[in-house]
Amino acid sequence: MNPVLFRDFANEIIKMSGLLGTEKSFVEGLTPKQVHILLEIGSNIYRHGDLAKVLNVDPSTLTRTLDPLVRAGIVNKELNPANRREVLIQITNKGKTVLKEINGKFDQFFSLILNRVPKEQLDQVGASIQLLLTIIKDMTR
Repeated sequence: MNPVLFRDFANEIIKMSGLLGTEKSFVEGLTPKQVHILLEIGSNIYRHGDLAKVLNVDPSTLTRTLDPLVRAGIVNKELNPANRREVLIQITNKGKTVLKEINGKFDQFFSLILNRVPKEQLDQVGASIQLLLTIIKDMTR
């Protein structure tokens, strides 16, 4: 497969989703960066520095992006009781509701695409996406 084809595929998904190029996302009140952070945190608890590394951002940038989420009660930041120099980050119950909304909107978005795939090719597309996802996750570890 030509890498240009894969690049074009990824670019079209990004454009259609509206994740980049705007300060507004499809979830009212959240920026695309904040949506990305919430998707990454999910049900996990992260140390601040570890989350910054996973997101490939400077810790101060992460702080500026997280602070409005903390003020809105979507994310909780607490000192680690085992190491008071570390800050732990997790999604609150309100944040879980927001994350459910985000995932629902993404599901709708990707369903529109998958509904156009011929039924006899859905398994093939699914297997290919699973393989690529496994490779990408392995590369980021």
